Amino acid sequence: MSPKKKNNFIPVLSSEAGACLTLANWQEIGVEGVAYYLDELLMKPGFALLNTIDDLRSYCGWPGTIIVNATRLKANSNGLYSVRSRFDGSTISITEDELFTLLLKLQPETVILPQRVTATYRNELSAKIPNIFSPVNETTGCYLVYDKQIPWSDFIQQLRNRVKKPSYLAGEFDCLQLDELINEGIELIESDKPASDAFAGQVYTAQGTIALLDSGMTKQHQVIDAECTCPTCEQKLTRAYFHHLLMQTPLLCQRFLIQHNAHYYQHRMQSLV
Repeated sequence: MSPKKKNNFIPVLSSEAGACLTLANWQEIGVEGVAYYLDELLMKPGFALLNTIDDLRSYCGWPGTIIVNATRLKANSNGLYSVRSRFDGSTISITEDELFTLLLKLQPETVILPQRVTATYRNELSAKIPNIFSPVNETTGCYLVYDKQIPWSDFIQQLRNRVKKPSYLAGEFDCLQLDELINEGIELIESDKPASDAFAGQVYTAQGTIALLDSGMTKQHQVIDAECTCPTCEQKLTRAYFHHLLMQTPLLCQRFLIQHNAHYYQHRMQSLV
């Protein structure tokens, strides 16, 4: 991904919540780059099918920037990367050579590498993929993920202590944390939080997050956020309507809410430039 002056929100399309929207829905709110986690792709569509496609773009259809995040894959003592399928419980294992052959075949614009990577493979990938990020190697672009088990202040200090400031962050950042990251100069932020929050009926407003499943929402006949210009709010659908829809037809409702949250998150990032 070429460096950009504006801040970019990167949604995760391989998550359960992120997959709820169509590509057109994501484009409608101005998303330019999307992330797919390689462990999820190994589960579905699967390693065998991935090896038959021309590249990831021809499979998924996304016209913009594609990021493949492989950081959740961990190598064992034999150098095998394994993941247990959440669909049938089977274990999918690939060698390091198979991993990097697959990454080259998928041809994303950006790859986030696993922690343990042989230098030869990393160098070969760097020569063919425009942007490489790594959690440990300072010769590539820097990547840092927020582990919610540590205090936020410790994470910010860790961020500031890096010799080379990470240019790609991932994590479940709330809106106030997002503001702080933008003020720290971070431009690329990957997060599934807007989608997963919307999935649970938690939506963002200028006054804070509201829970649409609360019984009090039945009497709130205003839009989610009066200042929001997302496709959901522009339809003038009310909080009371979404409370009912979420209870009766959750999948349809979640699509509206994910579009709202993702638009709000992205707009908040870009407004702080």
